[in-house]
Amino acid sequence: MTSKKIVIIGIVAIAVIISVYIDQSFQKQELSLNLVSGKEDPYVKEYLMPAGSAPNGLVVDNAGLVWVASKNATLYSVDPSSGQVKNYEIKSGTTLGNAGNSTMVWAIVQDSDGKIWLSSLGTTSIWRFDPASSTFDSYLSETGAPFQMKAGNDGKIWFTTLRGDTAGVIEKSQNDIYKISAFDVGSHTNPAGIFLQNDSIWIAGVGSQNILQYKINQENNSVKGISIIQSIPKDNITLFSTPTDLLVYNNTLWLTEHGTSFLTSYDISSGKVIRYPTAQNGFHTITLPFWIRGAHDPKVLWFNEHQGNKIGRFDLTNKTLTEYNVPSLPKDGYLTYPLNISQDPHDEKILWFSEWNTDKVGMINGHTTIPFEINLNTTQITLEHGKTGVVDLEIKGDANLSGKLYLNASSSITSTAELGNLEVKFSSNGVDVSHDGTVQLLVNGDKVTPGNYTVGISASDGFVTKTKFLDLSIQNN
Repeated sequence: MTSKKIVIIGIVAIAVIISVYIDQSFQKQELSLNLVSGKEDPYVKEYLMPAGSAPNGLVVDNAGLVWVASKNATLYSVDPSSGQVKNYEIKSGTTLGNAGNSTMVWAIVQDSDGKIWLSSLGTTSIWRFDPASSTFDSYLSETGAPFQMKAGNDGKIWFTTLRGDTAGVIEKSQNDIYKISAFDVGSHTNPAGIFLQNDSIWIAGVGSQNILQYKINQENNSVKGISIIQSIPKDNITLFSTPTDLLVYNNTLWLTEHGTSFLTSYDISSGKVIRYPTAQNGFHTITLPFWIRGAHDPKVLWFNEHQGNKIGRFDLTNKTLTEYNVPSLPKDGYLTYPLNISQDPHDEKILWFSEWNTDKVGMINGHTTIPFEINLNTTQITLEHGKTGVVDLEIKGDANLSGKLYLNASSSITSTAELGNLEVKFSSNGVDVSHDGTVQLLVNGDKVTPGNYTVGISASDGFVTKTKFLDLSIQNN
């Protein structure tokens, strides 16, 4: 997408999401946790928050508590083991800000001292909460509130300001005084995601539609500035569509392109781009992948789909995408908005997410065995004009499983993950999972522009969807 209209739409969409009102009705309460299981979902547990709380930013701390920020100027702690929710009104005796005028908290993180940092977009305050004393302090951020924050191993907290076009850092001195600095990253960059790597930071520019890497310049362990290392892509070439978040691992840049239905990889050495499409959903909407999370040495990557009703988990070893359905739907709509995600710091296969328009937080147990598998007899196929490709799908189901698996396909041909002019036909769209079976897939690309694409072949039982990927090359006549 090269049109600036797409960029504007993306930014406006974010602005719409953050335009919420303040409701004080649930302050100063302690609430019993209501566990909700959507149709006995074996993978996802949901926890009910106060009505109207609209949870967004959340983080799992080192003790296993889940901290969730809401639109009613309240910070909640969710204890999964005891089944209890506690709430803390966000307020401070300082004159640096008041959360009563806040919009929505996107960024939240725990520092090396165990303190919780959070900030409401649209303000100039960054809040620090001390769980030991249940007190808040606020600090001035002159270029605006963080949109995403990441805590470094050195105790520093880095953040982006979506509207301020800056990257910032919070530093603590020996006398426990905090300093907040901000550094310009370019006009209309609209920095969103941030990733820390050694002595550099990576930033996803939603507005500039590129990825930026900066070297951190320090003196006496204090940050003095940042200097550009590289921009991906170079010059004014448009390569990505509203890149929102990123992670770098093994010389590969992984990013979510929020204007699409893709999880995208970029080989930093070769420049090769592979777009992995999410499974198509029943609402025929673009899925809008947003935040991406991974451990220090990740085996899996997690991402939330703002309009897919799913949370995605991508296995880096076998390149399999598993998407977990969000069980709940809002009372007045058909799409649940999981706005934020956080991994358990001690277990990369446990993921928490917030449900902004159902007033819930959810937890996915990635250790739960999925009782079916889908395998392709090939992962590459080349199509010439007039030729039809054939792929055999092997479907394996647990002996105790009953019902049908439903098959579907998606592609990187269109930004919505739809097939476009690609013709895909299954010999059967459903498979009885009580026994193993084979399905034949026919692929014809005569009407598709020559090039290299990725096709996703999916099987779903209604709770979870597994997708394997096919490298598709469409040749000229």
